[in-house]
Amino acid sequence: MNEEDYGRLLDRLIEDPEHRTEILQEVDIDTEEQNELASLLKASDAVWLSAHGAPPLDQDPVAAMLGLVADPHVTLDPKALARHRKRARLTVSDVAARLSERGWNVQAGDVFRWESRSAPDVPPAMIQSIAGVLATSPELISVRQAAAEDQFAAVRNTARFQDLVSRWMKALDLSRSMAVAALEGRMVATVHRGEEPDSEQLLAALDVLVEAVEQSRGTDTA
Repeated sequence: MNEEDYGRLLDRLIEDPEHRTEILQEVDIDTEEQNELASLLKASDAVWLSAHGAPPLDQDPVAAMLGLVADPHVTLDPKALARHRKRARLTVSDVAARLSERGWNVQAGDVFRWESRSAPDVPPAMIQSIAGVLATSPELISVRQAAAEDQFAAVRNTARFQDLVSRWMKALDLSRSMAVAALEGRMVATVHRGEEPDSEQLLAALDVLVEAVEQSRGTDTA
């Protein structure tokens, strides 16, 4: 497995911890690589950097314009969603079925997850559909993440973050844009898990992950 494929596999495993077994069954890696990944994932989990959802944002401007791309600034409000669903006298299965009728690939488990934790993977167009199913407005079941975005901007502007980006590029042989997107994705995933780390904690968490990758890949950080 080359460096680029390895980096992509690591991203998938961090972002979707519930399906790691299935993901690993799809790839051909040896025991040494499996042990290496296990070590990296353990470090990632320990610093809040694995999460269900928050994948890298699609860069297609048309998809974004149509609301088909998850927006990091607007997410479902779990409590509001549950409250409006109950008010509509619908079960999670009812909501999933009605969304499926509208063309969305949704299971009851997805709806349950949206109500029990944050859901950064739900795009605006789906939030609109959910609101339609519940006979309410999108604004009443969603929340804006402006504060978190301000925090991310503050982190991105630090020299320490830029250094982490350079180290991540070197460790996994990535372009700067891909490295920036990957580390930003980790920050988004951390906050969307319900944690509220400050900027220093975010940077420290990223540092732990980058260092673990460097050590496992034998990267010279000097």
